[in-house]
Amino acid sequence: MKKILFSCIVAFTINAHSQTEISSKYDHIGKFNNGIAVVELNGKRGLINSEGKELIKPEWDNLTGFGADGIGFARKNGLVGLIKNDGTLLVEPIYERINDFKDGKAIVTKGFFKGMIDFNGKILIEPKYERLTFEENGLVRATVGGKEVLLKIEK
Repeated sequence: MKKILFSCIVAFTINAHSQTEISSKYDHIGKFNNGIAVVELNGKRGLINSEGKELIKPEWDNLTGFGADGIGFARKNGLVGLIKNDGTLLVEPIYERINDFKDGKAIVTKGFFKGMIDFNGKILIEPKYERLTFEENGLVRATVGGKEVLLKIEK
């Protein structure tokens, strides 16, 4: 008589994970930064948060530069404006270029001329100068008609 000892120990660990799809309607979802991501749908861009809530409808040619302040650049028809990450348009897209902000002010280009705006789009210096550069103590160096002038922005 043969004794066959057969022992079999099978251990199964079943982990039941649930998942929730938060967004499947976009062609592309960018990397999240500061809790938001740029999304693309039919060649237009918008913005969602990490819960999938649409913050800005995908109607822009490009959206970039959303930092900790929640303000980004919104491009449409070759022009750029400013938009908050909640969809509030701060500056209509009327400029060819908006430089990065320094002390709450940015140099803008409209046509061939430069001016300056604040975060709310208020024009601080009309775009009528060939060149603008920041100087110390709130001064701005401007060139108009080939001559340099210094401008002081009033607070």
